[in-house]
Amino acid sequence: PTVAHSASPTGTSTASPTKGPTNSPTDSPTDVPTLAPNTEPVWETIGSNGFEDGSGDCSFNSWVDGGDDARLIGPNNKWSNVHWGNCALRLQDDSDTSTATSETLPVANFDTLKVTFWYKPRRMTASSEEFHLYISKDGGNFALEHTWSSDGKLGSTEFTDGIYQQGIVDNIDVTNASDVRIRFMCNGDSNQDRVFIDDVAMEAM
Repeated sequence: PTVAHSASPTGTSTASPTKGPTNSPTDSPTDVPTLAPNTEPVWETIGSNGFEDGSGDCSFNSWVDGGDDARLIGPNNKWSNVHWGNCALRLQDDSDTSTATSETLPVANFDTLKVTFWYKPRRMTASSEEFHLYISKDGGNFALEHTWSSDGKLGSTEFTDGIYQQGIVDNIDVTNASDVRIRFMCNGDSNQDRVFIDDVAMEAM
């Protein structure tokens, strides 16, 4: 007898599942902070005085002279005591009139004041001879800010007699000051002891 062979059962073919494309997760964009440039504070000029007007004539402009021992000298002085331009301030002796005072400076929006100027002592050679920068923060009471002296005594800047040199006083605190003015004062031994001052600049920040 012949045995009939049974065909091997063929199962229904099952397709392998195909996964759909999966997008890589994308993070939400993150804002990168923009760094401010590394800038230094900038001084802003709030006043100046070269002791001459727009026509080149000598003038205190808005400054107040103390009296007889404060005067302006012009270009014809024989000692060439002007630093630049036509005129300069001359203070002599050590009297109540040996001063010159600025106008009120506009410092309402600032915290710090800097004063830069040029000066020339003449016959200021004795150890007691010097000149000073004072400041008022209320328009009336003046306090000593800095001293320049012939011998460089403690707390002062030593000067050289007979030549122009630059003076700088910065970091003057004017926070909440109501009426700021500066004043130069000479402290010589006689009328022949003088300091010439020119090209004053006041800056703030």
